[in-house]
Amino acid sequence: MFDKLKKKAEEAGKRTATTAARKATEKAAGKAAKKISDARIKSKTPEAKGDPKEMAIKAYELLQKGDYKGWAKTLSLYLQEKVDIKGSTASFWWNTGRHYIEDYGVYYEFQKEAKAEFPNQRKFFFKRKNADGSDRGSPVPCTVRIDDDGVWRVEQQSV
Repeated sequence: MFDKLKKKAEEAGKRTATTAARKATEKAAGKAAKKISDARIKSKTPEAKGDPKEMAIKAYELLQKGDYKGWAKTLSLYLQEKVDIKGSTASFWWNTGRHYIEDYGVYYEFQKEAKAEFPNQRKFFFKRKNADGSDRGSPVPCTVRIDDDGVWRVEQQSV
């Protein structure tokens, strides 16, 4: 009986050690892959045209003015292709943003820049304000990225 328990304990220890070794290897491989990925992104990051903060602010200003064509031009080239498709992400941003602006008098104020994941990306936060100037919920993020043509454009805009 003692021999069976001893054998089971040894097998369990081997499995635990093997699992721990596998997890450590996966973690190290993941870190190495991230470093390689970051290095590739940095080496491929083109010189950007324009200012990312200005582009983010412009997107919210045009949304508030109701300038659909101008607002659409602030979006990434990929999103510009989809902007007129009902139900698309960009269509949702426009319709929801305009709903808040028209029905509740909401407006947006730049708050701060936050840390972004990649060197070719910037993340900004905007305060969503009620017509009376009080805050409406939490600040909303806007992510701007260098597009394929080297221009800073909005990749994600919360309303």
